Amino acid sequence: MEAAPFASDERGRLFALQELRLLDTAPEARFDRVVQLAARLSGTRIGIMSVVDERRVFIKSAYGTKQAGIELGQPVRDYWFCSHVVASGEPVVVPDAREDRRFRSILLVTAEPGLRFYAGVPVRAPGGEIIGALAVLDTEERDFPASEVTALEDLARLLEGELSPLPFVTTDALTGAMNARNFERIGNRMLEFGDGRARPSVMLRADVVGLGQINEAYGSAVGDRVLKEAADLLGRTVRGSDLVGRVDSDEFGVLLIGADANSARLVIDRIVVQALNHNRTSGHPGTLAFHLGGAVVVAGETADVAGLLVTAAPQRPAAPGAAAV
Repeated sequence: MEAAPFASDERGRLFALQELRLLDTAPEARFDRVVQLAARLSGTRIGIMSVVDERRVFIKSAYGTKQAGIELGQPVRDYWFCSHVVASGEPVVVPDAREDRRFRSILLVTAEPGLRFYAGVPVRAPGGEIIGALAVLDTEERDFPASEVTALEDLARLLEGELSPLPFVTTDALTGAMNARNFERIGNRMLEFGDGRARPSVMLRADVVGLGQINEAYGSAVGDRVLKEAADLLGRTVRGSDLVGRVDSDEFGVLLIGADANSARLVIDRIVVQALNHNRTSGHPGTLAFHLGGAVVVAGETADVAGLLVTAAPQRPAAPGAAAV
């Protein structure tokens, strides 16, 4: 087993990492969406984003580890896949870790179930320094063609857009959903990624029915609760790699990357069922219902969030129900 070398610019790299305040910190939800999308699009069981300091590796986001029976813990820098990505500054693909002398003695490889496949690409700080890796892993060996490496690199650019030494507001204070500005910013990047991969996407609009009347009849506190419940319901209904944002006072946007019209109809059906079930069991005043509409982005078509939200505006009411997509 070989220890990973250090990067040629190790001192500057570590300084950039410290400036970003990512060390000795817990995993962060802002990275989860891209990590889940990486695993989903590559067809692997596990996705991670890690940052590497001089001795340790911090897993800032992990997807699929529990389902795969893998406990990553905090890997040691010298003997971890992502350290080789950082040191080389290049993608690292390991079809079968048990056949690679650099990794075949790592406990997570020799264990059962153990890690067999790894593909990771560099994640860079705003100044260009490599601070970690976006990676997908699996418990079975597999090939990973150059086109998939390129797609993973594109997703790493999305992660890099989340890196900033300065805090900024990304969520709606009331509902916890993405705020309108962040929904548009991240959504446009995701649409660009889908367009580059010739993958379809769907924008759904979910407008809360009768919020003004609820506020008048029961007070704004009940109206606020309905909005919170709406955001929670939508977030539970879609995949973790999809986007949910509050785009106006009583309007939510849902961006489904890699989905077509048929997939969107299934999501709409789930929203309707979830809303009906919620109203049967909530025991609170104020019915939760949506006007739903959608806009499909076919593979290869260029679109932006603002335009799709207009196109997806519901054309007919439902309570709860859906406009055709």
